[in-house]
Amino acid sequence: MKMARTSASASRIDNKIYVFGGCGDDVDSSNWAEVYDIDTLTWDFLCVPTTTRPKNIKQSVVIGKKEVYAVDEDGQSFSFSPSKLFVSCGKTDSKPGDRHDWCFIGRFLFSRGPRGTILWCLPDELDWKEVKGLEELQQQQLVEYGISKLSKKASYIVIFWNAQPQGADSLELWSAEISLRKVGPDIRGKIEWSGSVYKLDYPLTDSNRVKVVYAGTAFT
Repeated sequence: MKMARTSASASRIDNKIYVFGGCGDDVDSSNWAEVYDIDTLTWDFLCVPTTTRPKNIKQSVVIGKKEVYAVDEDGQSFSFSPSKLFVSCGKTDSKPGDRHDWCFIGRFLFSRGPRGTILWCLPDELDWKEVKGLEELQQQQLVEYGISKLSKKASYIVIFWNAQPQGADSLELWSAEISLRKVGPDIRGKIEWSGSVYKLDYPLTDSNRVKVVYAGTAFT
């Protein structure tokens, strides 16, 4: 990148990676956003002629393969259209707090919530609700430490968490694949598969956990 950034958004649309925000007090229309061309392996600034340029980005996700939807540190939502070089403001987050690993499935946003919960909302409303039907997960000690990673696989949600099903002297990374369906005003999840995907022979502590940095689908 040409500009040093922290708390920025990075999203891929087609064969380009768009990065914006995170410039601190040095932000202006000429450096707020830049783009990396995967084909030419080059960086270029994007001039965004608008007064709405959020500084620090908390979460972002690509919607409809055309726009980046994001929320800044104040809970203010906005969308950025790279093709139009335009930023538009939306609503403020209904439940301010840390929600990580956003993904977009169908018409809905999903994120991991506290105590093993999965949350959902409509992007234009940001009124977060809990995905129903997953009480079995939350009642088990498997998610005592919360979901450590949430990602998507086609129309399914995939989650990872640390667990100790064999006792305090071992540590396992578990995963579950969850299908989703809309039922009235709610979204319900169903655990299609769950199991251990990695095991270590040492105990789980605050500083000793398995962390999933990235989860995606590979085609061969």
